[in-house]
Amino acid sequence: MKLLTNSKLVLSTFVCAAALGVSTVSAQTLTSNSTGTNNGFYYTFWKDSGNASMTLQSGGRYTSQWNSGTNNWVGGKGWNPGNSSRTISYSGNYGVSNSQNSYLALYGWTRSPLIEYYVIESYGSYNPASCSGGTDYGSFQSDGATYNVRRCQRVNQPSIDGNQTFYQYFSVRNPKKGFGNISGTITFANHANFWASKGLNLGSHNYQVLATEGYQSTGSSDITVSQGGNTGGTSSGGSTSSTPSTGGNKTIVVRARGTSGQESIRLKVNNTVVQTWTLTTNMANYTATTSLSGGSLVEYTNDASGRDVQVDYISVNGSVRQSEAQTYNTGVYQNGACGGGNGGSEWLHCNGAIGYGNL
Repeated sequence: MKLLTNSKLVLSTFVCAAALGVSTVSAQTLTSNSTGTNNGFYYTFWKDSGNASMTLQSGGRYTSQWNSGTNNWVGGKGWNPGNSSRTISYSGNYGVSNSQNSYLALYGWTRSPLIEYYVIESYGSYNPASCSGGTDYGSFQSDGATYNVRRCQRVNQPSIDGNQTFYQYFSVRNPKKGFGNISGTITFANHANFWASKGLNLGSHNYQVLATEGYQSTGSSDITVSQGGNTGGTSSGGSTSSTPSTGGNKTIVVRARGTSGQESIRLKVNNTVVQTWTLTTNMANYTATTSLSGGSLVEYTNDASGRDVQVDYISVNGSVRQSEAQTYNTGVYQNGACGGGNGGSEWLHCNGAIGYGNL
C-alpha cells in the first residue's frame, strides 16, 4: 500500500493481526487487519484507525464502506502470488466522488527488487501521478485508454519486509473510469512490459488484488474481480452470459460522457435509431429498450471543436460489453486521421460509431 499523501503509512499483509484461514463462508465482515483466502480468492484488509470495514462476499466479490473518521485503509480481493501476465476484469460500484481522496486500483508487491505497484483505474481528489519527488516515464495505450507512468520512492517506510526504502510504480488511467457503476479490464502484461522498457523492473510476485483505498474520506465500493478479459458482471457478483440475446425486449444501457456536455450520441440496432441522448461531462448511464435484433452501435453525430465522446461500455439485459472489445471504431483519431480505427479505444473524436456486435 502506498500513500495517498506523503505521510500515509503502508501495508496490509504484515500488520500483526490474525490471518483468517481458508473460508467458504460468504458475507464475512472484516473490521480489523487481516489477510487470507475466501471463496478461492486471496484478500487483504488494512486500516490504521477508524470505522472502515470490508465484507467478503461470494467468489471474487467484496464490499466496503468507510467514513472520514478513518485515517487510511485499503483492501481487496485477488491472488497470491500475483503475476505479470494476468488479465484482470472487474465490475460493480465505486461509491466515491471527485471531492473524496480514494483510489480503485490493481495493487501489489514484488521482492528482489522490493516494489509496490498500482494500476490506478479511478481516483477522487488526489491524482497519484502528482506524488512528490517522483519521476515521470511517459505514457502508453492499453485497454482503450492512455496510462501515465510515474515512479516514487519511499524511504524507511513499512513494506511487506518491514521498514524499507523502495520504489512505487504507478500507471494512472487517463481518463479515469469515474464513479458509480463501473467495470473494466486490466491487461497487466502491458503495464509490466512498459515499465520494464523504462528500466522499472518487477521482481518475484507477492500478492496482487483489485483494491479500494481511502484516505481521510467517505465512500463505499461493491467490486467483483475475475481473471480474464471482458467478462462483464453485475454488482451482486453473479455471472452473466456473453452470448448475444435474440428476440424479445432488451434493455440496453450505454455508459458514456462528453468532454463539453454538448455531445449527441444515438444507439442504433440493425441500422435503426433506438434512442438519442445529449451527454453530460460526467460518466452516466443512458437506458433504452428495444425488441430489435442485429448489429448494435453507438454513434457520435455532432462533432465540433472541443467536443469528444467516451463510451465506457454498453450492457444488454445486464451483460456488459466493454468498448475495448468493440468490433470497429470509425470515430477514433488514429494514424493522423479520424475514422477507420480498430484499436479498442473508448473514444470518438469525430463523427463515427463504435460497433458492439449483434444483439
